[in-house]
Amino acid sequence: MSAPSSAIVLAVEDEPRNSALLQAIVRAPKYELHLVASLAAARRWLTRFRPAIVLLDRHLPDGDGLTLVSEIRASHDSVHCPIVLVSASALPSDRIAADVAGCDAFIAKPIRVRELLDEMARQIARHDPD
Repeated sequence: MSAPSSAIVLAVEDEPRNSALLQAIVRAPKYELHLVASLAAARRWLTRFRPAIVLLDRHLPDGDGLTLVSEIRASHDSVHCPIVLVSASALPSDRIAADVAGCDAFIAKPIRVRELLDEMARQIARHDPD
């Protein structure tokens, strides 16, 4: 019997320290992390691959991360992909905006490792077609 494959994680994060933290905590063999630093790079990546989950920053150099949520939700291939907004903007209005946009969860920065890993596992399990 072969080992289960890694869940593919797309993280859209432009801050180098946060990217380094994600690389340190979202690790193989359970996860295969792909980091991009802009909406444009995320769009290009999503045309070629289908992630098990998207970790999305809100404030990116080329726009509001929430615009990507509606694009993912409109895509036939990725419509059911869980999206977790990971943002330093954590006011109640930011959480509401994430929910209205179609995010499945919200994690406030600074990232708490256990909270992020637990939420990722919960969302992937919830959206697993098997």
